[in-house]
Amino acid sequence: MLKLAIAATVAGMFSIAPAFADEMMKCDEANMMKMDKIVMETTDPAMKKQMEMAMGEMTMAKDAMKANKMDECEMHLNKSAMELKAK
Repeated sequence: MLKLAIAATVAGMFSIAPAFADEMMKCDEANMMKMDKIVMETTDPAMKKQMEMAMGEMTMAKDAMKANKMDECEMHLNKSAMELKAK
């Protein structure tokens, strides 16, 4: 029974991965400005912690972009977006 539950969980993860991959943002100036705007417009006091985390991820994304580390930039940019969706 446990093996069946584990197999179902693994199969579910593989079916979700392609859908998530479509939502990944590329590290470019347009997406950076878009996320900056979303982070700055987040004024809900209940999301203060998520906003602070998103701002930190945006700072790391900008630093990675300046250093031409696009994979790292994309990772931080997407983490920033996930922080704001995590509520």
